[in-house]
Amino acid sequence: MMVKDEMNKEQPETNETKNEQTNNDVSSEKEANSKTTTIDVKEAEEYQQLNDKYLRLAAEFENFKKRSAREYSRLAEIAESNLILQLLEVVDDFDRALSHAAEDLKSFNKGAEMIFSKLTDILKKRGLKEIKALDEQFDPMYHEAVMQKEVDDRDDDGVIEEVQKGYFLNDRVLRPAKVVVAKRKTEKDDDRKRKDKKNK
Repeated sequence: MMVKDEMNKEQPETNETKNEQTNNDVSSEKEANSKTTTIDVKEAEEYQQLNDKYLRLAAEFENFKKRSAREYSRLAEIAESNLILQLLEVVDDFDRALSHAAEDLKSFNKGAEMIFSKLTDILKKRGLKEIKALDEQFDPMYHEAVMQKEVDDRDDDGVIEEVQKGYFLNDRVLRPAKVVVAKRKTEKDDDRKRKDKKNK
């Protein structure tokens, strides 16, 4: 009987141990869940803060772009109005010259030269500069060939005539000069022309 009592004594201890172990497992699981929940909440808060920061930065950048576009537009309008004011002075000068054109042709010509000079000065102050073309070597960066002409006294690809002036605007080609380019005559060309004249 004693053995039975001892066995009975051992069993409740084992059950108690099991209960304690189960309780420990449950509390460990609760702690783990609690930690996971805490981590999830922290991550969610961190994500929300980063998302808010991103949205604020995106909105600020969009506002900056709009402000920059408005400012650029305003500056362009100011620059345009300043140029127009300067050109109006030239228009006024032309108006005065034309009103006196019938009276004296000599003074009209002098007035036209003065107006032309005034206009070119305004454009030069704005960065306009003429491209040198006549007697220069043809350069496709600055010249546009509209024709080739055979000549005796010039090298090939030399500019012999300027059809339309070209201009730089602040060291950038605004409009290339339209030019006639020299082509040296060859003996074959001369022979061909002589034959053509004989056949006619």
